[in-house]
Amino acid sequence: MKIVTKILATAAGLTVGTLSQAGVLVTQWDALTVGSWSAAAPASVTILGDTLSWGTGTNGPSSLVITNPGVKELNTYIGGGNPPSGFITQSLKLTHNNNPIAATTPSSSLSGATLDVSLKLTPTSPAAAPQEDLGVFNYHIKFLETSNSGICADPASPTPCNDIFVLVEGLLNQSWLYDDYTYFINAFPIEGGALSPLANNICLAAGAANGCIGFTTVEGQSNVLNFGLTISTEPLSVPEPAGVALLGLALAGAGLARRRVSQAN
Repeated sequence: MKIVTKILATAAGLTVGTLSQAGVLVTQWDALTVGSWSAAAPASVTILGDTLSWGTGTNGPSSLVITNPGVKELNTYIGGGNPPSGFITQSLKLTHNNNPIAATTPSSSLSGATLDVSLKLTPTSPAAAPQEDLGVFNYHIKFLETSNSGICADPASPTPCNDIFVLVEGLLNQSWLYDDYTYFINAFPIEGGALSPLANNICLAAGAANGCIGFTTVEGQSNVLNFGLTISTEPLSVPEPAGVALLGLALAGAGLARRRVSQAN
């Protein structure tokens, strides 16, 4: 009987020890997303803070502008599938000011750029460890400043031809482990333009591979792409109306996948 009691006591002690180390699910975060340009081609493209600009014209140069959202409250969606709107918070915004510019050459207009995106998360419910820096992730963009006359690569484009924006890489449902819980993070357009698969001839015109992901931007307009950010406990499917746009600027890269973040650290 003493032996049985000792075994039960030992088992109980092990159970208590395991439970005492179990993590706590974070249901709310403060999310800080910051985007910046780290490179652009050709060398004549100007990088000034959050803005890339190139060319000259009556209305000024064309430009790609990042608007960072500041700190946003983000609730963890318990589950997967399509996240309800209350679990999507605004992330960064990209604006292409597509101004008509003088006749372009490959040496004067934007052909590519690198967008760096950092994400920092602070658990607020329950309040836990200090802010976690998930790193800086690089996203490479191909861009075609089209001619304002002639045949357009996009047969649906008006004249002057729409410019072409291609996201070379974008990942979906990236995960990381925090305090024994796995979370999935996604970003996707919530209004404005929509990233989607482009026709092969449009991809080719922009110097991208077949099946590329991007959108075309209308001449003489400011074309806006607003991104939303989600955290969930299971992988998400594509929310409407974003369509396949979840393939877009997911704020994670290979460095975030399977990264372990512990409150103990």
